Amino acid sequence: MYGSIRAKHALVFASQRPHPRVPPNITRLAMTIRAPKDFWSGIMFLAFAAVALLAAHGYAPGTAGKMGPGYFPMLLGGVLGLLGLVLVVRSLLVGGERITRLHVLPLAVIAIGVCLFGLFIERLGLVVSLIAVTMVSALASRESRPIEYAALALVLAAFSVGIFVYALRLPLPVWPAL
Repeated sequence: MYGSIRAKHALVFASQRPHPRVPPNITRLAMTIRAPKDFWSGIMFLAFAAVALLAAHGYAPGTAGKMGPGYFPMLLGGVLGLLGLVLVVRSLLVGGERITRLHVLPLAVIAIGVCLFGLFIERLGLVVSLIAVTMVSALASRESRPIEYAALALVLAAFSVGIFVYALRLPLPVWPAL
């Protein structure tokens, strides 16, 4: 009887024994993803950072005072990489939300909105393009109300014109070309 109990315990605890090549005083660390949503968000940010850094690789970065064409993509890639790394490490240490199911329709609506902005900006101008894109992107959420996204569209258009056209003096058409 003692032998059979001992055999059962040997089978139960066999998986907890250290690997034969690992010295007995070193414990193995098991990495468990405690927050899958944060983990995959971090991986996504790391992928975007890699794309930004690869795209900026051939351009001269310049300095903060005299920025070259590669300065902003390299800076953006670095910030995205740092954010991705923080999210991945956090997902291993702190518990969080599980991934439910992937909602493809909202992602597609937002992607269509971004594409529409690229198509509309030259013909319709910055103001009309931003209002149209905000209205289309608002369809991605069931929780948004017409008054909220109308106000958001107007504030976003005014802010963008103020920053990009007047402050940065970018040659963007503000209104539709007649």
